[in-house]
Amino acid sequence: MKRKSLLYVLITCLMFSLLATACSSDNKQNESTAPAKGDEKVKLVVWIWETAKDGLDLNMEAFKAKYPNVEVEFQTMKSTDLYSKYLITSNTGDVVPDIITVESTNLSQIVQIDSLLDITSRVEPYKDKMSSYKWEDATKDDKVYAMPWDSGPVVMFYRNDLFAQAGLPTDPEEVAQKIQTWDDYYEAAKLVKEKTGAMMYGDSKTNSSNRMFESMMWQRGLWYFDAEGNVAVDSPEIKESADFLIKMQNEGLVFDARANSDQWGNGIRDGKIATVVGGSWHDAIIENQYSPADKGKWSVTMMPKWSKDDKYTGANQGGANLAINKNSKHPEEAWNFIEFMLGSEDSQVQMMEKAGLFPAMLVNNDASLEEKSAYFNDQAIRKVYAQSLANTYPLAYTSDFPMANKLMTDVWAKVFLNNDSSEKALQEMAAELRSKTKRN
Repeated sequence: MKRKSLLYVLITCLMFSLLATACSSDNKQNESTAPAKGDEKVKLVVWIWETAKDGLDLNMEAFKAKYPNVEVEFQTMKSTDLYSKYLITSNTGDVVPDIITVESTNLSQIVQIDSLLDITSRVEPYKDKMSSYKWEDATKDDKVYAMPWDSGPVVMFYRNDLFAQAGLPTDPEEVAQKIQTWDDYYEAAKLVKEKTGAMMYGDSKTNSSNRMFESMMWQRGLWYFDAEGNVAVDSPEIKESADFLIKMQNEGLVFDARANSDQWGNGIRDGKIATVVGGSWHDAIIENQYSPADKGKWSVTMMPKWSKDDKYTGANQGGANLAINKNSKHPEEAWNFIEFMLGSEDSQVQMMEKAGLFPAMLVNNDASLEEKSAYFNDQAIRKVYAQSLANTYPLAYTSDFPMANKLMTDVWAKVFLNNDSSEKALQEMAAELRSKTKRN
């Protein structure tokens, strides 16, 4: 009996020992994937481009104070390199980066490859605090995969000194009344060229970025694809916009340089371009990069509309978002970072005031909107941005936007190099889009 009892005790002890070892192993495994606790350090890797990083840097001191155990490593690269690199990374299941920065122009494309973390429940408190159109490209099958950052409300920057020489009004409200439609813009362009020799805007005939064309479409609620997802670029309404820009080019009213290129910037610097119809972020480009010596000579007003009766008066160019790699080992910390940077009005206002990133978050009542810009003729330019943003059609770029944008550049080349009609070039583009995207 004693031997049996001793054997029973030994077996029982061994079982408890094995069970304890297994539990210890399970606990260690759970700890390796759990959110950081106590003094445990976590490192987040963020892929981003330099100008966007400049904005986040403004809030890093405050973030570190709140989350001292989270280290953030920014890996900067061009946005085009970021997307191509991430497309490779997403196919291999890499845990790096934890967070990626994505322009709205490419967001839907990234969302479609199912590589991002579903953050639907996390963004719920912010759905009504952001511009509604910013959620469109972040959503797939009613799930949200990115948090909106900044917007690019389109306005018209103009050289008030050139307008004065042309006999046009210079006060922003008076300019908005004088140039209500694109036909008004055309008439003003002829005056500007006649009286000053300057061109009304800058764009390339054969290598257009399509920013002007896309802003014209967006303001009217038109796009390369319609609300049902069908190809719409060969519609009569879109042809109207294309024909207007062709007329501007043919009459020598356009400075021939791709928007936002160095050649275009030189035209801004030399006073050869009278207006920039573009996203709000152009203010920093004009003031700091291309035309720093022209303080007081630039003003801002609303962009022209196609018709005076149009409901919407604004459009959008670009804007960025932050998203979490679904393979990240630190999703909670990654969300804390995104929420701190983009979900806080203080953080967003800081980036708006000091980095020129106009937020997707609706901050219409913030005092910073009333702040006057010494460079832009002591005008409260952010109020114009807010007005544009509040009156912008809720449009999505869609996952096929990068392809459509490239094909549209080819349309202009066919028109200006091959003398094709706009109807023929747009129909060929529509056919190619339908073939490649399998859309109707």
